[in-house]
Amino acid sequence: MQEELERKSISVTVQAAKLTGRVMRAAVAAALRKIEKERTTPKVGRNSMRRLTAQTPDAHKIEVEDRIRSFERYAKKYKVRYHVEKDISVSPPKWTVYFKASQADAIEAAFKKYTQKTVKRENRPSLLSQLSKFKEMARKMARDPVKNKEHGGPER
Repeated sequence: MQEELERKSISVTVQAAKLTGRVMRAAVAAALRKIEKERTTPKVGRNSMRRLTAQTPDAHKIEVEDRIRSFERYAKKYKVRYHVEKDISVSPPKWTVYFKASQADAIEAAFKKYTQKTVKRENRPSLLSQLSKFKEMARKMARDPVKNKEHGGPER
């Protein structure tokens, strides 16, 4: 019961010299206007399917096969409203991204940047393979542990 009350309650902070009924009414009215504005304005980034298709049900979709988080970064950068669903029936899982038809240009730009980044990442060798390559090179370049007496070092 207490959790339900906490979830439904809001707090309003008012700074006033004299707290009257009018000031309190104006503060509560301003808080309600702000809540209503947040509820009705479209949210940039990941949305629920209901919120995405609330005004018009025209949603297009694109399938993404890997690294959905890196796509989300570009979608937020281009202020795209989208909804993501995961298809776990295939291995590796595929992601379906739904977006508004009116934002086709923005989603195209976001996908262009996303694909450039993934292609660049695929062409780059992994850090572990580079490390093993440099280890092998260092092993080949290592000096012979036996030193000559002519050079002044101890002989083993």
